[in-house]
Amino acid sequence: MWKYVLLIGLMSFLGQESLASDYFSSVTGLEELLHTEDYLTKELRSKVNGIRISLQQLEGELSSIEKEHSIAATDSENYLTNPVNVYRLMKRLHTDWSLMEGRVQLMAEDMNFNATREYGLSFPSQEDVEGAALALVRLQSTYKLDVAQVAAGILNGVKYGSDMSWQDCFELGQQLFEMEDYNNTKVWLRESMERLRRHSSSAHAHAHSPPTSGPDTVTLNKMEATAKSLFQLGDFDTAYELSQRVLQFDPKRIRNWHLGDKGAAPPVENDDVGLPKHSDSYNLSEEFAQYEKVCRGEVNPTPRQELRCRYSQGHHPYRLLVPLKLEEHSLDPYVVTFHDMLNPQKIAHLREMAVPRMRRSTVNSLPGGQNKKSSFRVSKNAWLEYESHPTMVGMLQDLKDATGLDTTFCEQLQVANYGVGGHYEPHWDFFRDPSHYPAEEGNRIATAIFYLSDVEQGGATAFPFLDIVVKPQLGNVLFWYNLHRSLDMDYRTKHAGCPVLKGSKWIGNVWIHEVTQTFARPCDVFRDHEVSLGYDIIK
Repeated sequence: MWKYVLLIGLMSFLGQESLASDYFSSVTGLEELLHTEDYLTKELRSKVNGIRISLQQLEGELSSIEKEHSIAATDSENYLTNPVNVYRLMKRLHTDWSLMEGRVQLMAEDMNFNATREYGLSFPSQEDVEGAALALVRLQSTYKLDVAQVAAGILNGVKYGSDMSWQDCFELGQQLFEMEDYNNTKVWLRESMERLRRHSSSAHAHAHSPPTSGPDTVTLNKMEATAKSLFQLGDFDTAYELSQRVLQFDPKRIRNWHLGDKGAAPPVENDDVGLPKHSDSYNLSEEFAQYEKVCRGEVNPTPRQELRCRYSQGHHPYRLLVPLKLEEHSLDPYVVTFHDMLNPQKIAHLREMAVPRMRRSTVNSLPGGQNKKSSFRVSKNAWLEYESHPTMVGMLQDLKDATGLDTTFCEQLQVANYGVGGHYEPHWDFFRDPSHYPAEEGNRIATAIFYLSDVEQGGATAFPFLDIVVKPQLGNVLFWYNLHRSLDMDYRTKHAGCPVLKGSKWIGNVWIHEVTQTFARPCDVFRDHEVSLGYDIIK
């Protein structure tokens, strides 16, 4: 009866439409989901406590009736010839049972969660759930994480949170299967079955303990359907393992097993479990593999004596008194970090201004085309006018002092937030097609990334062709030139935002355009673009 009451109450809650969008792409907004679950937990606890009292009353009445039936069972004829017993039996069936049924229905109504809509609570969409699943797989692949450790809440050897249950792992595997990511489906389903095996063994070893729940009928149906699909796709080992678990909990299902179409030829299986079956050619390229190595810190650039960490006087007399802290990563192309350029108070103001304007980041692959969401870039961003706040005016002035560039033609400040698994795959900041930028402003000559947060693990800015990886550090600015002095595109500057493994990454992007830079960065006597032409080819 208790399970029946809970089920009725929760059905309306689970069935309501989702009002959320893109929660998976950023930490911004996730607080709303935490608030939703906190409210639901308190609400459900209140209802459970209230119903527990009613159930205890019902339990007492039910025990009394059962005791009465126990007495009647010893001598039913003697029991039924007693007029008091007959009256009580009639009264119970005519009145008491109707009252108890009404009380159960009232308890079911008390468990109704339809009222949650009135409180403006937020729920993730199917896209959010799939995005979170892909984020886990992306982190697993990029950082070569062991699935068992991820399921145990361990990321790169650090224990952060609670373990995933076998049901969590199974649902993730099934989601990946539906998304046609068959190789990662396999490893997560196997982890699910291993956790279920340990769960079952623990239950048998502690027989005196309260019983633990195994798969319910709905879950068993999902497991059976997934196993059959895997069999038809040619993954016989995983299908067999999954089917054995199903039969372990429901042996009667063996009569349902007519696996697959015998005439259907299974597809050729890819043994590399780290590469999704649906990946495009770029994700399978040597270039992408190099990007992942740089993100993992597996590359060691050759030490060069000309690179230094030093104080810089910049291009303003004030910097003679307060020099800049400059760290050189590369001189050709020029890639440097200016340390401690923005203090925490100003960063807090920037983030406060950006949060209400945050929207899912998009890409525009075609000239004149409409911006669209893409798994290539998972984050949220907001665009802010420099003149709207003195902090942003000061950021441009500091950048001008540090680099000597004219900041007259800059795009609006883009504040972006990358949540767990958030990333931006390798790309160039310059526009290859002139129709993407105003002719009177020119292409993006330089990029400056203001780091508005630290990141516990992952989230670095990687330059795969240069073997450079820069870890976000609060207040620092990463600066580089996208164009040669000849204003040709420098293909060596392809860069990426590595997936955020743990933490939240906030950045402010400033893109400076080439017009008015004639004297700030004059061209050389000879054109200097040929050195980077070979980096325009994906290997």
